[in-house]
Amino acid sequence: MRQISLLALTKSTGGIALYNKLLLSELRRIGVRSHTLCLSENSEAYAADLTRRGLGAEPVEMARYSIDLGGDARVLRRVIEASREQDADVIVCHGSKSGFIGRAAGRITGRPVVYRQASMPFQRRVQGAKAPFYWALDFAARGFGGHVVTLTDHARDQTLRAKLMPPERVSVIRTGVDVDRFRPARERAEARRALGLDPERPVVGWMGRIEPQKAPLDYVEALRDLVARYPHVQFVMAGEGRLQAEVDQALQAAGLAGRVRMLGWQADPVAALQAFDVYVLSSHWEGLPITLLEAMACGCCCISTDVDGCSDALEDGISGRLVAAADTTGLARALNSVLHDPELRCRYAAAGRERAVTLFDKETMVAKWVELLSQLTAGRASVPVAGAAGAASEGGQ
Repeated sequence: MRQISLLALTKSTGGIALYNKLLLSELRRIGVRSHTLCLSENSEAYAADLTRRGLGAEPVEMARYSIDLGGDARVLRRVIEASREQDADVIVCHGSKSGFIGRAAGRITGRPVVYRQASMPFQRRVQGAKAPFYWALDFAARGFGGHVVTLTDHARDQTLRAKLMPPERVSVIRTGVDVDRFRPARERAEARRALGLDPERPVVGWMGRIEPQKAPLDYVEALRDLVARYPHVQFVMAGEGRLQAEVDQALQAAGLAGRVRMLGWQADPVAALQAFDVYVLSSHWEGLPITLLEAMACGCCCISTDVDGCSDALEDGISGRLVAAADTTGLARALNSVLHDPELRCRYAAAGRERAVTLFDKETMVAKWVELLSQLTAGRASVPVAGAAGAASEGGQ
C-alpha cells in the first residue's frame, strides 16, 4: 500500500503557518508526502521556506479577512485541481476560511478533510460583531463533512456546544514543541550576552507579533510602575507588526523608552527564550500559543492571560501565573510577585518545564496525527505508525 499524501491549506503568517510547517516537517520524516497551498499575505515567502525544507508548496492569492466571491471561487477551484494533481489522500486545513473552502473541496472530490481549528472565531470575545458570521461559516461547513481537530479540551467543548460538529468527528490534539531543542540554557548569562544584554541581570521578555490580538500595549501599561521598582531587571520586547509605532509612542509617553529594549523579530526563538527569566504573554485571545509552550520548555517563568488554551498550558500558582485578559493591573501584580521572589520564579519555571515535557512534546502530537490520518485513510494509504515516535524524536525543523 502506498504511503499517504496530504494537501494542506493555510494562511502564511503567525502561529498557524508555523504549526503547518512543524507538522509537515515531522510527517515528512516518516515518509508522508505533502503539498501546501500558501494563502493570504506572505504567501510567496512562506512557500519558498517550505520548499527549502523539502516540502511541496505554492502561493495562492486569497482575501483573508473578507468575502471575495470571485477570488474564493478561484481558490476552491485550485484546491480541487491540486488535490487531484497531488493525488491527495487527505486535505488538512488550518484556520476558519481555509477550513470552509477545504471542506467544500473535500465534498466535491470525495476526499477526507481535517479542519484544524486554530482559535474559536465563532465566539464574540474573539471576533466581536463578526462572530455570528464565523459561526454561520463553520455551521454551513458542517454539512460538507470532514473532521475537526481542536487544540484543547475546552475548545472541543465549545465547538460541540456551538453545534459545529458531532462529537464523533471532533478530536483533541494538543500542540507540541521540540522539548529537546527548546530547553533551558546551560548558561543563561551566555544567552543574554548573545542578545546584547547584560549577562548578570535578569530579563523579563515579551515576544510575538506586535498586533492587536497579542495586546503589546497591555504589557507596556503593566510595566509603567514596575520598571522603576526593579532597576536591576532588563525589560525587553521582541517582534514586529502593525502596532510598532503605537508601542514606541506608549513607551515614550510612559517614560520607558530607555528602559524597555526593543529586540526586533527573532529568527531563532530558542536564543531569545533561553535568555529570558520571565516570559509574558498578554494576548486577548489565542488557540494554544506555540511561543508560550516554547517558553515553558526553555525554563522561563511564564505569566499569561487566562484565555483559551493558555489555561490548559499553565496551572495558575503551580507552573506559572494566569491573569484576566486586558487586566494590566493584575499583570503587573503577577510580574511583581515573581520579581520580588526569585525562589518562586524558579519553582514556576521548573514546573513549567516539566509540564511542557509531559503534555506538550511534539512526539505525542505527531503520534496523534498519525493515528487520525491512519483512520481516515484506512484501505487507501498507510502511515508507518510504529515509526512515528522514533522519527519525531529526532528533533529539528
